[in-house]
Amino acid sequence: MDNQFPLPGPSTSTSGPISSPLAPPAPSPSLGMPPLSAPSDAAPPPPGYQPPSPATPPIIKASLARLILPIGIGLLVIGLISYLLFRIFAGGKESSPTSVSPSPAVTLSYFGLWEPLSVMQPVIDAFELKNPNIKINYQLQSSQDYQDRLRTALGSPNPPDVVRLHTTWLPLFATYLLPAPPNTFSATELTTNFYPIVGKLLMASNQVYGAPMVAEGLGLFINTAMLQQKQLEPPKTWEDLLTVAKAVKEADPVTGKLTRAGAALGNTTNVENWPDIVSLMLLQAGVSLTDIQGPEVAVTLTYYTDFVTKHALWDDTMPPSTVAFANEKVAMIIAPSWKAKDIKAINPSLSWQVVPVPQLPDVDPVNWASIWFEGVAKNTEHPLEAWKFVSFLASAEAQQILFDAATADRGFPQPPANKIVAETASKNPVIAPFVLSLPSAKSFYTASMTQDSPTALNSRLIKYLEDAVNGIVARQETPKVVEALGQGFAQVLSEYGLVAAPTPSPTP
Repeated sequence: MDNQFPLPGPSTSTSGPISSPLAPPAPSPSLGMPPLSAPSDAAPPPPGYQPPSPATPPIIKASLARLILPIGIGLLVIGLISYLLFRIFAGGKESSPTSVSPSPAVTLSYFGLWEPLSVMQPVIDAFELKNPNIKINYQLQSSQDYQDRLRTALGSPNPPDVVRLHTTWLPLFATYLLPAPPNTFSATELTTNFYPIVGKLLMASNQVYGAPMVAEGLGLFINTAMLQQKQLEPPKTWEDLLTVAKAVKEADPVTGKLTRAGAALGNTTNVENWPDIVSLMLLQAGVSLTDIQGPEVAVTLTYYTDFVTKHALWDDTMPPSTVAFANEKVAMIIAPSWKAKDIKAINPSLSWQVVPVPQLPDVDPVNWASIWFEGVAKNTEHPLEAWKFVSFLASAEAQQILFDAATADRGFPQPPANKIVAETASKNPVIAPFVLSLPSAKSFYTASMTQDSPTALNSRLIKYLEDAVNGIVARQETPKVVEALGQGFAQVLSEYGLVAAPTPSPTP
């Protein structure tokens, strides 16, 4: 997305206790006084001996000794007891096994989407193993009305801690989300470990609003057998694609009815993901989707609709594009990677492959991205723990676990968002074209199949784009179609603060 959305504006480890209990004090010795009389075995005095008059000081000294000694010993005992008590209740807290209070367990509620618990559980288990005081309560949500339900949940006094959102929802949800606190997940980590499109979509004012686990895009699905029959190579440019589509097309010789379409392009009725495809074509032509104008707009819309109106390479009598491809009714479709699962389920024996989407010749490639991400509720009671979990989900370890679990579950995982894992995942021939597209990917608020509310940002923009495509198909005046498209986009985007409000045209 060319313009960033506008925004208003620890690792805990528990070491084991050190066990060094203090020894109990030794018992005090008995305190007996010596006898005052002479021993019975003393020798008799010599003849004529006169004993001296008894002096009082010895008696006083003996009395004082008899008094002071017990007091001193008592004070010593009291001091020893006091010292032991101090060590036990003050200094001994760190070493006493019974004085260490374990960190209370925290349970995070996690609103997930698309991935079943069977796929997410290995990721959750790996996190809980590293963080035994944090538990994850994964709650798989229905996609129906999810955007509205999520907004209500995030605005409640007890919101879910971690949620999955689409990047195009940020203008609606930024005020409900908590940017990454310091020392949890940094902007440097996001820009270093992920492709450029991720940083553009999830950062604003150097604050990180979430992290993705997968990064979806578009690829060109080809019926390999059909192209081989005509000795054709997979197309690399849009002109190549048109040439191949014409070569593999088949029609009834009498009625002219299309029996095998060349490519599922040209309308909005049964071309799945058509908003993504048309948006990508406009971006490849250099059109700014925040300021739609210029001759490239009309040329691009006309080229797309010509597949139906001029070349008859597709029509609205065909099944939805994915079903048509799986049933060998069309040679080529442009679709996200997750459609591979549907194709395989419909026709396991189909011979097909995926290659990068066509590009314009002699210009830098431009590709498409549609990305879901995990964010943290602004009002969560456990912000550090929640962001610790999101940071783990962004790690190469977690995304490799998810990729492996998804592969085991359905055979066709989505492209990982983390660059390290994505490069490894590109060994999968179905995933490889999508991974190759990520360095040059762009996005916009016209991403399809995001389950937006009918009155939300994406839905309103897509409606204007639909009117433009249908207007060209109906052979309406092209300049008026383009003008209405540009004005409609400007009006909607300005309501969300994504562009300046359009200046009203003076009434003639």
